[in-house]
Amino acid sequence: MMTVSSSYLANALSQPVQQAQSALATAVAEMASGQYADLGLQLGAQSGQELSTRNMIGSLQGYSTDNAVLSTRLQSASTALDTMRTGAQTALQNVVAWTSSGASGATLQTQGQAALQGLIAGANASAGDQYVFGGINSGAPPVSDYYATPTSAAKTAVDAAFQTQFGFAPTDPQAANITSSQMQGFLAGPFAALFQGSQWTSNWSSASSANVTDAVAPGQSVTNPVNANDGAFQQLAQAYTMMSEFGGTQISQSALGVVASAAASLITQGQSGMTQAEASVGAAQQAVTNANSSLSSQTTLLQAQLASFDNINANAVATQVSALQTQIQVSYSLTARLQTMTLAQYLPVA
Repeated sequence: MMTVSSSYLANALSQPVQQAQSALATAVAEMASGQYADLGLQLGAQSGQELSTRNMIGSLQGYSTDNAVLSTRLQSASTALDTMRTGAQTALQNVVAWTSSGASGATLQTQGQAALQGLIAGANASAGDQYVFGGINSGAPPVSDYYATPTSAAKTAVDAAFQTQFGFAPTDPQAANITSSQMQGFLAGPFAALFQGSQWTSNWSSASSANVTDAVAPGQSVTNPVNANDGAFQQLAQAYTMMSEFGGTQISQSALGVVASAAASLITQGQSGMTQAEASVGAAQQAVTNANSSLSSQTTLLQAQLASFDNINANAVATQVSALQTQIQVSYSLTARLQTMTLAQYLPVA
């Protein structure tokens, strides 16, 4: 009977040991992760609130990720605007210097070509695969290359307007007979119309006048306030094109003086417009920065709330681990002792 009883007692300890080992493995895993192994079991009715908090954190982090992309686009826009504004300042200085020096028309033409190429490059600034001045049509370069081959629509329109107005090209010797007043009338009329309205959007720009708006936080959005159809782009393109097209031609020095004067006025206006555009982009950048600060604060609060749901009490779990280890060790010791007990140990020696 003793052998049967000791075997039964030894085997009876196996189930509690297995349960203790399972509980120990769970407790050790929780200590390693810092979180409960079975949140549903631990939280019960609060599981829905924990899930809602987790989803809110994910949503806020999504805004932060998108805002990083938006910040890059706005920074690209700001940098390009600053470059174009600086280019306008240089162009204005060059025109003023040209006017006072009596330099050749070829010099004015070279200055105009360089300035126009710089403007086109700035207007086509991009961030990733998005053109920052394209409005909602951000997938295509906003401003066409005036000097492209085959001849661009913009240059074709300029040549046609001059031909229609005077009956010959600027390179024709007859161009020397164009008076200052005639040139002034052309620049303020047919030529100026090429940089406005439908002629601008048909020949120069593929940008949309509708700007891109991005959600930067729950209930808050920011708009990139500048696109290539804004007046500053048109004014600078008009100034640089007249310098490029009519300098270095057969046009008289007096008529070229009208060109330089008109260009200087347009560049001044365009430079002012670029400064205002920079300021508006700066305001958008600040709005994104403020939104990110708010998102960070909200995320920190929610993460603290989530931690109160998910995170274990490290001290309590450590105590549990110690107790389970002791329980298992005692169980092993008792099992070993019971397994060595037999009836023969208790029978008297004959």
